[in-house]
Amino acid sequence: MPAIHKLDPDIVNKIAAGEVIERPASVLKELLENAIDAGATRIDIAIEDGGAKLVRVTDNGAGIQPDELPLAVAPHATSKLSTAEDLFNVRSLGFRGEALASIAAVSHLRICTRRADRPEAHEIVSQGGETAPPKPCAAPIGTTVEVRNLFYNVPARRKFLRHASTEHAHATEQLARLALAHPDIAFTATHNGRNTRNLPVTTDRRARIADFYGQELAECLLAIKRDERDLDIQALIAPPANSRTSTKWQYLFLNGRYISDRRIGFAVREAFRGLIENGRFPVVFIFLTTAPDRVDVNVHPTKIEVRWRDAGLVQSQILAALRETLLSHDLTPTLRTTVAYPAADPNEDSHKQATRRALADYLKSVDPTQPRLGFEPSRFDTRNVRPTLAPTFARPDAFKDANPRVHESGQVEPANRVRDDIPSASSGEAPAQPAAAESRLESGQSEQSVDPAADRPTPQPESPAAIQIHNTYLVAQTEEGMLIIDQHALHERILYEKFRTRILAGPLESQRLLIPHTLSVSAEQTRAVERHKDVLDRLGIEIERFGPNAVAVQTFPVLLASLEVETFVSDMLDKLVETSGTESGETLIHGVLDMMACKAAVKAGDPLSSEEIRALLAQRHLVEKSSNCPHGRPTTLQLTTRDLERQFKRT
Repeated sequence: MPAIHKLDPDIVNKIAAGEVIERPASVLKELLENAIDAGATRIDIAIEDGGAKLVRVTDNGAGIQPDELPLAVAPHATSKLSTAEDLFNVRSLGFRGEALASIAAVSHLRICTRRADRPEAHEIVSQGGETAPPKPCAAPIGTTVEVRNLFYNVPARRKFLRHASTEHAHATEQLARLALAHPDIAFTATHNGRNTRNLPVTTDRRARIADFYGQELAECLLAIKRDERDLDIQALIAPPANSRTSTKWQYLFLNGRYISDRRIGFAVREAFRGLIENGRFPVVFIFLTTAPDRVDVNVHPTKIEVRWRDAGLVQSQILAALRETLLSHDLTPTLRTTVAYPAADPNEDSHKQATRRALADYLKSVDPTQPRLGFEPSRFDTRNVRPTLAPTFARPDAFKDANPRVHESGQVEPANRVRDDIPSASSGEAPAQPAAAESRLESGQSEQSVDPAADRPTPQPESPAAIQIHNTYLVAQTEEGMLIIDQHALHERILYEKFRTRILAGPLESQRLLIPHTLSVSAEQTRAVERHKDVLDRLGIEIERFGPNAVAVQTFPVLLASLEVETFVSDMLDKLVETSGTESGETLIHGVLDMMACKAAVKAGDPLSSEEIRALLAQRHLVEKSSNCPHGRPTTLQLTTRDLERQFKRT
């Protein structure tokens, strides 16, 4: 083994630079943080060749004393810490003191600064770690830092730099992270002499978000404000319809610092679970403020990771805030149309407005109980259908006119069988007396409530009339226009919420099979049965070994009595095998509930009776997250009268 010796200071500085300075964007981050810590209200950025040739940051902050300039580029020299206790009360963005020294070791560095109490500015130049004495120069109040020829003396690092456009994109991302957290600071940026950003001071974070990601996204964001247990949460989150294919649209800030936190990321995913499809991610901007002593920011050289004193509490607070906001908003996406029309005559504005009002008034005045477009009146006579078995967590005002009833027999008709006693859409005969309790939509069972005094049915509140098209979609009229509903997706969400409510109260009710169902299984499936026995017990499914390569299903949930036992259990075991023990029990249960709801829901292509349509629409307002199925697909699209007018060129 070679002899132990101290490293040359130049090598030490280059190693430190490798930890802190990855690319030009890293340089920009460190310089911007120093400018913000100096109290700047305006910061100007100039970049050339993606930052490899030049990164210059000019601010109007407090500046540096001339005699302190040599210390500014010395290793581990800082004005932001004095004692070890200060490490647990950090209130600045930068504090380690190695940023400028690391940058100076691998570039040509120039600092020009002037304090408000000084008549002249001073500058210092450092090349590859060799620093010249300060000398006077001309400059306004503030500091300018120029970094040229990054990695000129470390060719192994320089060759890993990407194309100038790629490096500039990384630099823009660093600017976005700091500009979003500090809207009270004005920023300008140029690349190769061309203006790329002009961000004025603003008090509205939406405006700053719009500068980077567009006005359309900024306008749709849902605001969150919550302050409890010494944690202030302010957030702007996009509805599920605006999800993206990567997590780069998720921004988390703590005390003005951009951070990355896996537990908070998990809270975001959980809040949006069931609202977005697999492979897509929500758009969130979360701004947290807390006392510095509740968090340790001295964990990572780039300060992007932190350690919370009570990470579980922070996670639960953010999850609760996101869920509360999502549940309190209508997340139904609007069906957008993109049809270009010639420029309108300004003299026609009053006529267009009158036409729009007339169309809206007509739609509001239409009696939804009357037949339209030649369909049979009996298909839409759903006045006596009422929702039942509403989840206990539905909004209180949703139950004002609903009095749930349970069918006397307690039996449920299979969810995937078409009723024989109700005519199809193509038949011309009217249905017999409705038997709503036998409908396949179990959670929409209903019957006429009888007024004992009058001995006649009590009129029930009506939900919007709807028609079924292609035996797949339901079209319902609203005051604003119309809703287009995927019958399978909506019923799937309703069943999922019902199953979830039941399982939260305890194991699902099951029945012992008269003749156990046997099926062949693989060794992995057998191990999955043994490993997840607690999950199967909560689902009301009892599976026992039945020979070396087979199992017997002894009990099965009553709610799934209509399904093929062998098929369902086989698919469920495949799902349990895929997890390979990497998911928690709760996550597994939710996954199986997704599958249960999907298999039990009405399918695309199933004709529905008018009573079933009415029951399905009535339950839409009684479940959480009805705008999306458990897999995240939308259940409903909205088309407004204004969109219709545009399509028919009425505007």
